[in-house]
Amino acid sequence: MTTDSSRLIAAGTRDLEEQNPFREGRIAPAKAMDGPGFKLRHLAFDAGVVMREHSAPVPLLLHVASGRVLLRIHDAEHELLPGAVFYIAPKVPHEVEASEPSRLLLTLIG
Repeated sequence: MTTDSSRLIAAGTRDLEEQNPFREGRIAPAKAMDGPGFKLRHLAFDAGVVMREHSAPVPLLLHVASGRVLLRIHDAEHELLPGAVFYIAPKVPHEVEASEPSRLLLTLIG
């Protein structure tokens, strides 16, 4: 049930797969929801795909829903597995590489 005050975005990874399938050799971005003070995006990364160094003007929460990614930030590399959550401050350069097909939920705050 969806109301103005609540909404099911995905009941599990199977829902995410149906909403946003992998695209060979690409990142498939999808808008999951925009709400008061946040935007939620679902990124489906094919294996080996790299989102080159970039930054965002707002704080980010990066959540790995499935797969395995490498996050490069502050001259360090972090291997993130399902369930990992990583905070990135505004304007901090970072890069993401999918070691295998991976699904990320990205919350842009503000």
